Amino acid sequence: MDLNLKGRRALVTGSSSGIGEAIARMLAQEGCAVIVHGRNRERAEKVAADIKAAGVAVGDLSTDEGAAAVHAQARAALGGNVEILINNAGGSSTGNTARAPLDISVEHFVSNFHANTLAAVRMIRLAVPDMVAGRFGRVIQVSSAVAVQPNNLGTDYSAAKAALNNFTVSLAGSLKGAGVTVNTITPGVIMVDGLIRFARAKFGDTNMSVEDITQRLAAEKVFDLPPVGRLGDPEEVALVACMLASPRLGYVTGSNYRVDGGQIRSVL
Repeated sequence: MDLNLKGRRALVTGSSSGIGEAIARMLAQEGCAVIVHGRNRERAEKVAADIKAAGVAVGDLSTDEGAAAVHAQARAALGGNVEILINNAGGSSTGNTARAPLDISVEHFVSNFHANTLAAVRMIRLAVPDMVAGRFGRVIQVSSAVAVQPNNLGTDYSAAKAALNNFTVSLAGSLKGAGVTVNTITPGVIMVDGLIRFARAKFGDTNMSVEDITQRLAAEKVFDLPPVGRLGDPEEVALVACMLASPRLGYVTGSNYRVDGGQIRSVL
């Protein structure tokens, strides 16, 4: 199926590894001019060269100045405005994913809101006015299953992602008739390179296969396997991102697409 993405201009934040890299790669394969973003230039340039991206943008999105610099770099490399914005940058900024709520300080909450909510807000404020002026735009937020179904740990991260989900719906409603859609993708546990490295180090086996890692993580209760019986692949998230980015899908906005193997147990 032709998603009509050829020639469209896209910025994928946090795309020097993991889910963001998979999304950037697939958008490039679909013919998009893609900007790879990260905080490490060497890693971003490596990915950009591998996927034949239009360029890189380097900077920290947790500050207004950093976000503005990234947006300016993206526009310059693209030779025009950002038409597709994938807000993927984030992750726990304080390493508190295993801490109980009362062990997490207010400063930790603030840090995670800057990294996971306000980073996206900053990029949206910079990119969306151009989308509205051009009568076309796609904003896709990469959230997390814990934003919808939180556990008892890492609440600074899950609360920040929940705020991102809320903002998505409000923004979508405010752009009525503008030609700009805003949607969320909610991944469950995805088998990214970082998780593979973590598991191999934890279990002392540098040659563990993805299948062995999955079973060992489940057996040791590091993660509960979702109903599909395995963890997710980054390309599965990328497929949904490309669908939502397509000009052919203009009737979907304010939605939350779960790519979680059935992890979230809800009828809504």
